[in-house]
Amino acid sequence: MIKDISYSAYILPVRDGQVALLKYGENGYGPIGGRLDDGEDFLTALRRELTEELGESASALADSAVEIPVPYAFRHPTPERAQKRGAWGEEHHFFIVRVPDDMELNFCENRPEEISVAWVVPDDLLNPKITPFDDMREFYATHLLPNLDCKFSMSLRPEYYEMVRSGEKDIELRLYDEKRRRMHNGDIILIYDAQNHNDYIRAKIVRLHIAHSFADLATKISMPRTGFASLNALMSVVSKFYDAEMESKYGIVGIELEVI
Repeated sequence: MIKDISYSAYILPVRDGQVALLKYGENGYGPIGGRLDDGEDFLTALRRELTEELGESASALADSAVEIPVPYAFRHPTPERAQKRGAWGEEHHFFIVRVPDDMELNFCENRPEEISVAWVVPDDLLNPKITPFDDMREFYATHLLPNLDCKFSMSLRPEYYEMVRSGEKDIELRLYDEKRRRMHNGDIILIYDAQNHNDYIRAKIVRLHIAHSFADLATKISMPRTGFASLNALMSVVSKFYDAEMESKYGIVGIELEVI
C-alpha cells in the first residue's frame, strides 16, 4: 500500500564556511540522513542515520542540531515513482549543525556503491550538478543558506512569537539547562511559531540574564519585557511546564533578543 506521505530527516554539517554532503561516486550528491522508521521522531531518526552513515560518535551532532522549521515538501509526478518510493509525497525536514574542529566525518556504512563525505561551499548547493531539482535549489536558497549561521532554534507559542516579532517582548525565559549553557552573546537563534512552522524569524542574543530562580530573575529585569506583567502572572503559566525541582536543578536564564 502506498502511503500518502513519507518523512525524512537530513542534516547539513557546517565547518569553516563549508557544508558536508554525501558524494555517491559519479552519481551525484545528497544530504546526510534518510527516511523515518515507524515510531521514530525526527531527532531519533537523525541519530540513527548519523550512526549508520558516519559512525556512533557522529550521533551526538543531533543533540546540537538547529531545526529548519519549513520542510522541503513535494508530490511525486507519476504513480510509478510513488510506487517505487512507497508514498505519494515526501517531506524532508532539515537540520543544521556546527561540527567541532576535532571531529572527522567519514562515511562508514557498508554499501556496494562508493560513497564519501564531500565538503562544498554553500553556494554549491545551488549548482544543478549538485542539486539537480529546481524546487530543491529554491528551498536551499530561501530557507537553508540564509540560516547556516544559526546556532540554536526555538519554538514559541503564537502569542509570544508575535510579541517577539513586534518587539513587545525581547526576553525569553528558559531553564538554564545543558542546551542553554552553550549559548553566548552574539549567537543567532532561529525562532518559529509553534503552530505555524512556515513563519519564522532570526534573532541575535544580546545578553543572557542568569538567575537561581524565576523570583530571583524578576529582581534583575523588567517583567513586561518577558511578555508578563508581573511575577505572579509569569508563575501562573510556567508552573504548568517547570516544577520547583527543575528550577532548582538548572536555574533560569532570560535570553535577551534582538530581532534581525
